[in-house]
Amino acid sequence: MKIISKIKLFIFFSSLAFSLFLQLLFVGNSWAEKSVLSKRENPLFPGFDLMLVGGGLKTCSSLSSNSCAESVAFSPNAKLSIQYHFSLDWLERALSHTSLQTLSLTQINSLRKASQQAAQSSVSLSQFKDAIGQINNHLLNDFTDQQYYALLDLLEQEQRTETGEVLQEQVMLNATEKPYGPAIYRRFTAQALLKKQQRTPNATRPLIGIVTASARDPFEPISFYTSAFEQAGADVIWLPLDAALQAGIYNKQCNKLPILRQQLQGNVDKARLYPTHTQIQQRLCESPKELYELLESLDGLFLNGGDQSLTLTAWLTPDKKPSKALTLIKNRLANKQIVIGGTSAGTAVMTAANMITGGTSDGAMQHGVFSAKPPSERCEINHCEGEIHATAVTYRVEGGLGLFPFGITDTHFSERARQIRLLMLTASTDSEMGFGVDENTALLVNTADKRLSVIGENGVWVIEQTQAKETGSDRLSFSGISHYLTSGSQAELNGSSLQLTNSSLSELKKSADIKSNIPVYLQWINQACHEGRILRTLINDFELTMQPMTSNGCKGELNNKQSYIDFKLLLQQR
Repeated sequence: MKIISKIKLFIFFSSLAFSLFLQLLFVGNSWAEKSVLSKRENPLFPGFDLMLVGGGLKTCSSLSSNSCAESVAFSPNAKLSIQYHFSLDWLERALSHTSLQTLSLTQINSLRKASQQAAQSSVSLSQFKDAIGQINNHLLNDFTDQQYYALLDLLEQEQRTETGEVLQEQVMLNATEKPYGPAIYRRFTAQALLKKQQRTPNATRPLIGIVTASARDPFEPISFYTSAFEQAGADVIWLPLDAALQAGIYNKQCNKLPILRQQLQGNVDKARLYPTHTQIQQRLCESPKELYELLESLDGLFLNGGDQSLTLTAWLTPDKKPSKALTLIKNRLANKQIVIGGTSAGTAVMTAANMITGGTSDGAMQHGVFSAKPPSERCEINHCEGEIHATAVTYRVEGGLGLFPFGITDTHFSERARQIRLLMLTASTDSEMGFGVDENTALLVNTADKRLSVIGENGVWVIEQTQAKETGSDRLSFSGISHYLTSGSQAELNGSSLQLTNSSLSELKKSADIKSNIPVYLQWINQACHEGRILRTLINDFELTMQPMTSNGCKGELNNKQSYIDFKLLLQQR
């Protein structure tokens, strides 16, 4: 396997006339990013085929200015917020749509009253909800998902400049406060370039395809990912693969794409907001050969975040079988012709079996783990009634795309305290391993050599050798061996048992301010390293015992690095 000897960072400045102050800011931040890469890439990482990002890729953009290093000046055609029409005329237009015909007269009148009393006709989402809440605080909570999202889509405002240009989200990688997100985009782009150079040695820019099907509205994130990867040094193409396109191709119903988008993807009225991109989707539906040719030409493929169940339907036929598109990219991956990455849902969907689809750690202990479709994500707020509680852990037995063969993948991991849910799911399904990737962090995977490496801000939690038992009186017990690999760490998987071997923990120390703000779970690990063993009482009569198995397992944690290996976990219900 070719070893990457150096990753050359390309800094692409905006063509806009920014002030000298901003130029200095960008240069300074680029040096910070380069420093992060150089520290975290020794020893050098091997090449990789998959990049599994844990979500939360903090990136400076016109819609995420809080991720910018300083106050930056975006161009006049940058979208600064998502706005909604709330005049009575626009509301009546929305109410005439078939998706809202099931609203009751009381609900309709409440919406009309809120519109009439609204302070302005163009509002943000929070202003929209506040205006309705002043009339009926529970009105939107009582809407079905179809009604709620249709109302938002039908009222969303098309934003243009005075000259008629459509406003788009503008990204500034070099102005991002934390260097980790931009570094991850650039690392993916560099690996895609290596793939391209296998065929074209003198190539300088790879072709990266982005699929945004994880989003209910797959058109909205296009400008973000296109801009991010272009600034990272790639040529970028958006592939309109989603559930609607897949069904349109399979059933030869391209003339019904708007209806399919509403029924399968959950969005309406997108041709009004995104005429160019909906036309692209229509064209590729009618000419799928062009779609497959594009997939054949890619050096990199990146899947966005959102809902992994939506991502999956973009790649499966309506009868739940692998589509021609999925078969094509899996063959190219097996032949090492392409690198595939994803963030959040785009990572969760890569697993070969038991794809996690929802739930929390507390929900797993209180309500259980189920092979079933997840409840609506709005149920966590609206407390929907149903057979499965909104916070119970759900999963799909058949898995996801099958690109990552080594275990279950989970994301937003330490930030949302998902250790217990992954332990319980991995043990309950007899899965070999589970991998939980933190935000702003990526797990790089060489599938053939079974090598793993970690880059980014935080780490990757690994659980293996799990078991689930009933201990009598319907009491449950879950056990396993856990590891936490921070940025710079590497590991190889044992081919026979899929146990971690030859782990190399990062030598990079965490700064004191990061250490003081680490999640509670890692604080428990630190305590167990000092005391030898700890027991923590959790909810629903569960107790968690944590114990290092070897003296070397705590070496990283005790040296203020947060890495650890070989920690025995026992979760018991008393």
